[in-house]
Amino acid sequence: MRVEIVDTDERPVGVTAEVTGWQREPHPQVPEEGDEIHFDVRFEGAGRGIGPAVDACAVDDDRVVLGCQTVYAHMDFGWDTTDTGDGYLAVDHPERVAAVLLVPNDQSTHDRRTCEDDIKDGGGVHPPDAPEPGEQL
Repeated sequence: MRVEIVDTDERPVGVTAEVTGWQREPHPQVPEEGDEIHFDVRFEGAGRGIGPAVDACAVDDDRVVLGCQTVYAHMDFGWDTTDTGDGYLAVDHPERVAAVLLVPNDQSTHDRRTCEDDIKDGGGVHPPDAPEPGEQL
């Protein structure tokens, strides 16, 4: 499923993202840790350089989150307007994964600092936190 990435005001940023496939398999660098969720993602409209980022989440049949990670449009450092890449999601029960979904909120340039952390620069609008395991999308 393709999503249109939005900024903190929920305005489209001119980039779409989609998971083009996924499978359960061991990560090649740590096969002894068992199966993870290997997924492919494509961003369109990102252009060159650093573009937006979204959270990719493995979910079960009820769309309950099993695990998430942020993926970036510049994953392959491409020179065109389509960037592709892949990632691995480590989840507690990979056999329960039914899909990998993308959360459309842009996560690329947002600092998670709060006013308590940095009174001068920590305030302002932030995108929602990444979904936690157990939340439903």
